[in-house]
Parts: sequence; C-alpha cells; structure tokens
Amino acid sequence: MRGLKVRIFHVTVATYLTFAVLTGIRIPVRNINDNIHYANIDYPVNEIMKIKLTKYKDIADSVKTTKELKINYNQIDKETLNKIEYSTLKYEEFPTDEKIEFKIPKEYSKVKGVTCFRGNNYRNTASYGTADIKEKRLEIVWDIGIGSIDRWTGVGWNGQPAIIQWPKEHVNRMNIKSSKKNNRNLKEVIYGALDGKVYFIDLEDGTYTRNPIQIPGPIKGSVTVDTRGIPLLYVGQGINKVNGRWVKTGYRIFNLIDQTKLFFINGIDTFAYRGWPAFDSTALIDKDTDTLLICGENGLFYRVKLNTQYDENILSIEPEIMKYRYRIAGNRYQGIENSVAVYKNLAFFADNGGWLQCLDINTFEPIWIRKVTDDTDSTIVLEEEQDIVALYTACEVDKQGSIGYSYVRKIDALSGKLIWEKKYKCHSIIGNHPNNGGVLATPVVGKGNIKDIIVFNIARYGGLNNGVLVALNKDSGEEVWRINLKNYSWSSPVAIYTDKGEGYIVFCDSAGYMYLINGKEGEILHKIDLGANVEGSPAVFENMIVVGTRGQKIYGIRIN
Repeated sequence: MRGLKVRIFHVTVATYLTFAVLTGIRIPVRNINDNIHYANIDYPVNEIMKIKLTKYKDIADSVKTTKELKINYNQIDKETLNKIEYSTLKYEEFPTDEKIEFKIPKEYSKVKGVTCFRGNNYRNTASYGTADIKEKRLEIVWDIGIGSIDRWTGVGWNGQPAIIQWPKEHVNRMNIKSSKKNNRNLKEVIYGALDGKVYFIDLEDGTYTRNPIQIPGPIKGSVTVDTRGIPLLYVGQGINKVNGRWVKTGYRIFNLIDQTKLFFINGIDTFAYRGWPAFDSTALIDKDTDTLLICGENGLFYRVKLNTQYDENILSIEPEIMKYRYRIAGNRYQGIENSVAVYKNLAFFADNGGWLQCLDINTFEPIWIRKVTDDTDSTIVLEEEQDIVALYTACEVDKQGSIGYSYVRKIDALSGKLIWEKKYKCHSIIGNHPNNGGVLATPVVGKGNIKDIIVFNIARYGGLNNGVLVALNKDSGEEVWRINLKNYSWSSPVAIYTDKGEGYIVFCDSAGYMYLINGKEGEILHKIDLGANVEGSPAVFENMIVVGTRGQKIYGIRIN
C-alpha cells in the first residue's frame, strides 16, 4: 500500500454537478458533518453535455453506426437529486487525472470465457461462444461435492462461476496440476461457495485443476477474474460470523500463479455510514487503466488503482483506493448488494433502501438518483439502443413487508427518466431470517431472434412458494410470454445462442430443477432435477453449463 495520507472532499449540493461539469465553477458548501445545506440553483436551460454512442456488431446488430446522444440536464429531476449528500476519500497519490472510459461489452475482456458476474460492464450475459443445439436436451456430465459453514450450505445467491480458457503461457506459470497442463484446451471453472472455498475445476470432466482457496467466511457473491489475462482473482465475503465467532470480512485479491493473497479491503470502515462489512457485489476491471470497481454492503463505492506489475512469474500490485459515500434524505439503508454496471464513465448501482444512482466514476459526482420503491439486489443491465442507453432494473419486496409489489422498470440511463414500468404483487417471509420475493435475479437482455424481449424472473408471485418467468417487449413493456412457476427462484436466467442467433434460456428454481426454454416462444423444452435449491446462477461456455446448489453440489451440464 502506498502512502497513508488521505484527503476528504465534502459535497452536499447535488446541483453543483451542473456548474462543475459545464462551467468548472465550484460552489461553497458546508462540511458533511454540519447540517445539510442545499443551494437553490437552476440548471442552465440551453447547456447540454454530449456523450458519443457507438453501435457495434454482435448477434443482434448487423451494421456499425455512430450516433451522438445528448444529456439535457433539464430532463434530470433536480428536486430528487438535491436529496443526496456525498463525499469522497482518497490516498494522496491517487491518480485523479487518469480518466476511465469503458468500451463496448465485446471489448471488455481479452480472456476467452466468462470472467465476472454477467460477463461484462453492461452485465448482459453469462455465456461465452455459441452452442450447437440439436436434441434440445440437458445432460448431467459431472458433479462434485462441496461443504458448508453453519447454516450456509453449498452455493448461494448470487453465486455464478467464472469459466476461463487461459492462454497456454499462463497455464504453465500457474500452480495448475501437471496432469492438466498438457491439455491445450483446458477451460477452468472458478467457483466461490458458502463453505468459504474457491474451487478450481476442469470444465470437461469435473476434476480439480488445483487445490481450493479458503477464506474465513462464506462467499455469497461471484468471483471476478482479471480481464487482461493477468492471473488475478477477486473474491468477496458474504458473512462475518462463523461458529459463533466474528471473522475478518471484506474483499480479497489473490495471485493465481501460487494462490497467495495480495490485498484485502476491510469491510469495516470508519468512513462508511453502515457497519455491515460484506461484499456480495462483484467487481469490474478496466483493463486500460488498471482499475477495479466494486460496491460494498457498507454503502461505499470503491475505485481502486491496482498498479499491477506482471512479468513472467512475478506478479505484484500496490493498490491506491478512492472511496465514495453518500446519504439520501429518508434512506437508512445504504448497503449495495448488486454489482455495478458501467457505460463509458457512468456507473449504475442501487441500494437496500431502494435508491438507484448514476455516478460519474471520474469525478465521483452523482449525475442523477431515482427512488425505485424497495431493496434492489438484482444487478442493473444496460443496452445501447438507437436513441438512448436503456437501463433495466427491478426491486424485491423487503421494506414493504410480507406483501408488496416488485416493480420492473426501463429507464433512460443518461437522465434517470422512466420509460415504462410494470408491477407484480409478491410475497416475502420477514423476521430474523427473511426470505424475500420479487426480483433478486438479474434479467436476460435478448439478442438474435429474441432481441425484442427482456426476461425477468420474479420470485414468490402468485403465492408464497410460486413465481413467474416473464418476457417483456423492450419497447412497450408488454408481456410477450410467461411461464407460471410452481417453485419460486432467485437464480438468474441465462441466454444461450446458436451460430444462427437462435436464443434459448437456461433457468433454475428453488426445487432444484433446471429448464431449457425456447426463448422465442417461452416453451419448456426439457428439464432435469439437480436435487436441491439453486440460488446461484449458471455460467455457460459454448455447450457446457456450470451451476451450484444449496445441496452442496456443483454440476457440469451439457446442452445436446
């Protein structure tokens, strides 16, 4: 760690944003520890900030076009924005002049595979490559047993594996078993579990590629592998008490050459407004600036300059951290459990109190905030359209009590303006061990022949143990198809595509069933029994699916 000198910057006026961005003028405000002070300043009527939108070729797009989008600050809800109070803390050497601008999703990673929860900075996929689907059936190829800590068994929400095809030179440097190093097509599954272990598994046959990493407490979130092909692993911890004793809880970075721990972010932080130290959120890595972005359940947003040095067998980091904290009038729940999504330099996340915000990760200033009704653990998904950047989000039923509404929304990501919303009446179990309904899963943004729909998994709809999987038209929000479920689900559905762009959905539920679904029609084509609740989310590499269950199993499943 570099020098320990810190600087704290306090901002209590949301309307400062307009002047800071457009004129460079700073507005004097009171210290964050004083009474909150808001300045009554109007946005310039004719001032416009321009952001360039690049359309790109993938399954859904056949041509490359460039269109310039504009943020008109008159569209931003100034009254709501004035509710936020925020400040930043950074190490003195932190390179604030270095600007981050994430690329389009297909350029997010240099590594073949799924490197993080939902694949990239738009959080729009958990599959890599295309699948050769003929029989339209699922087949269990292998399974392995895993452990538990206290009542935390197997794999939990939101646990999604990473699946990586390492370059051969990296395989030779890492402590992968010698019997595996000769496999030129080795694909390594890296999976964090509730027993506090990170497992390393051969996708082909389910055997171990190396020994697991053990951390002090359960891993509820998903691991992140560095997008540059550098053997770095990023792991969050979900629980801070084991066998009745408090354990050190936070976010860890490991060297995958020898599996040594390189760095630890302590979730207990005096700068945070909340004391819960867990990290269910999963990181993004900006490969161009050597930067990590992560949200904590302590209510902090972290920007970490890694200062990575990698040369053959030598790997080191010297992280420098910048932190963002905030308060919103009337919100006592700053904890962030969803994973940050990023468009260029704009980060999007929501908290346990039901507040969604857009943050400029270069200036650490909020662009807009929006109340989204209730706790939002489902990760935000982004999509570039012809005239807007679309943001899809949905809340659960938590603060509303045992019965409430899960709101599914499409929002203009560059202004926070609502495009459409739908609501679904859901149930929740409340008390010491709550079990929520509504949307906890991250949605599927369709491509290929299902490019017109977005698919949401809504838990405890139609009854306490029931649910619904629903496909909505992206333009109107109207239902295209629905599958009523006998068993609710928190697991995030995954879209898989053939080389012709035919979309299929893989979906798991709390009774342990995995479904293969025709994405166009919503028809269930096949289902298999995995034996126990699937809270975690599958990842897919071509025709192979990997997912864990609360029944202490990890499965490898082939789509035939």
